[in-house]
Amino acid sequence: MKFEIVAASEIGARVADLLAEQLRQKPESVLGMTTGSSPIKYGIFQEWIRREAEGELDFAHATFINPDEWVGIDSEHPESFQAFMNEHLFRHLRTKRKPSHIPNGAAENLLDECSRFEQLLRELQYVDWQLMGLGLNGHIAFIEPADSIPASTYVADIDEENQLTRSSHFRTPQEVPKQSITIGLEAVMKARSIVLVAAGENKADIVATAFRGPITTRVPASLLQLHPNVTVILDEGSAKRIGIV
Repeated sequence: MKFEIVAASEIGARVADLLAEQLRQKPESVLGMTTGSSPIKYGIFQEWIRREAEGELDFAHATFINPDEWVGIDSEHPESFQAFMNEHLFRHLRTKRKPSHIPNGAAENLLDECSRFEQLLRELQYVDWQLMGLGLNGHIAFIEPADSIPASTYVADIDEENQLTRSSHFRTPQEVPKQSITIGLEAVMKARSIVLVAAGENKADIVATAFRGPITTRVPASLLQLHPNVTVILDEGSAKRIGIV
């Protein structure tokens, strides 16, 4: 696990540098995405869009895949993760790309959808480069704290804290989905490279807990300590409790 501390204003550029290196080494990379606040707040997607427009990034041979989606809302819903990706990234890219992939949260049979998505991951030979955020409760993707975590794609119950965090995006708190489809631990561990972004003093405690504390399914991000190739990008605020600032 490698730690990099940069100014919050430089996070987008640093992530883009890492992505550019990945695409130079393997233009046909499977690129795992993330939603939430980090890609927008820290200019990550905006920097990709700018660099692609200027010819510095080329996504023509890459495949985008998202690890999770709300249960019970379809891809056209404005708060779906598919809509998020379309609005903040995909519609701005000029390159003609391969189809992107995301679980279908509106599937009639959720177990069948989990199996379909898991089979897709295997056909793609999992993810080459996975961007991740870090939830305040230690979740990654929508792998929530639990006594045990499935190895393969599954339907996860969303922690109440995360439901409250997301409630501002829906008309009423009651509309916030209570479940998601998310990848399991096998897909996380088989990702060949993971870039995790966590910034702001409000993330300092969970950064320390996840990356300096014991490995436990009650803090899913702590399992990344077992991964062979993780880069954690922090700012001074989020890094202040791990002893490297």
